[in-house]
Amino acid sequence: MKAAILAVGLFAATLGIATPALRRAQGTVPEVNLQDSQPLPRAHYGRRLEPAGNTVLHGAGQTDWASFAAYRNAVAPAQPVVFMTYVDLRDDLPGFFAQLRGTLSTEPALTPQIGLSMNRGQAQLHYESETAAGTDDYSIGQLCNGLQSLHRPVFLRPGYEFNGSWNGYQPTAYVAAFRRIASRVHACAPQTAIVWDWSVDAELDTEAGGNTAPANSRWQAFYPGSSSASDVADSVDWWALNLFTSAGIRSAAAEQFLQAAAASHHPVMIAESSPRGYNVTRSSNVWSDWFAPYFALVHTHPGIRAFCYINWDWSAYPQWSDWGNARIETAPPTLQRQLRNELTRPLYNAALPRS
Repeated sequence: MKAAILAVGLFAATLGIATPALRRAQGTVPEVNLQDSQPLPRAHYGRRLEPAGNTVLHGAGQTDWASFAAYRNAVAPAQPVVFMTYVDLRDDLPGFFAQLRGTLSTEPALTPQIGLSMNRGQAQLHYESETAAGTDDYSIGQLCNGLQSLHRPVFLRPGYEFNGSWNGYQPTAYVAAFRRIASRVHACAPQTAIVWDWSVDAELDTEAGGNTAPANSRWQAFYPGSSSASDVADSVDWWALNLFTSAGIRSAAAEQFLQAAAASHHPVMIAESSPRGYNVTRSSNVWSDWFAPYFALVHTHPGIRAFCYINWDWSAYPQWSDWGNARIETAPPTLQRQLRNELTRPLYNAALPRS
């Protein structure tokens, strides 16, 4: 099967099913009073690391343990069970995993969520075609050794944000590289779920640039999974989308992606999320503008089974100086209370079992 083409039926729901979700897909999320809302029962597809029951895994991080710990303290008694971190396939993988093991040594309940790049952080250095050709097989072996050494479930996002221009990935090579990594990891580390991760904001940038083709025509070109919803040897265990802007949360493209994931029987992770452009220390409207629509999206989409929040002061980094401050521990008591009220729902009280 050609990687760029999926069976027409897989995305039929994206374009034609008259569900309430699609009827609201013209750039809006339904108005939901979170305090009174009862989230819809979760879908179950039988995929690797899919949590049991009507639960959504709660995660946070982005490499900095201190920011994770500060977030965890701020939302207590809610407890994140997924810890986000990042590495490049050509980094010092033994060193990375040694450090990660040390970080997690006193955290038996945490599941790492690892973003794995193939570009050393620069679009012009992308090397996924070399990975696809076997150049990085030794590194993939080191990756396997590292995953095994953690002795716990892991989510792995190879070539995350595949559609971001800042990554430089090309569809055919990306698909082949993803599959090469996935096949090795599934064989060596069966407790690792492989996550295919899409950037909503990159898609909106493309649409703003005048590209009027359907969003799914672009993500299909990068799809490394099977066209069969029942394929147990699928390279892809989870689909994921990253949400940073209010426009992205409310976008028709995000809605279509979620519908397509459901049609293909894949659980969805919100793999990266943060209220871009807001300073939580002083933005009086950040809850109504960003957090409420965000959690409304979770409530109303049964296929969303995990979310991860980036607890960073983005303004401290020159490349993201206008993104604001998303550190929850610096937010006013009112915002912290609103977030705790949401995150202490039974919906988020889940952790993956350890073997």
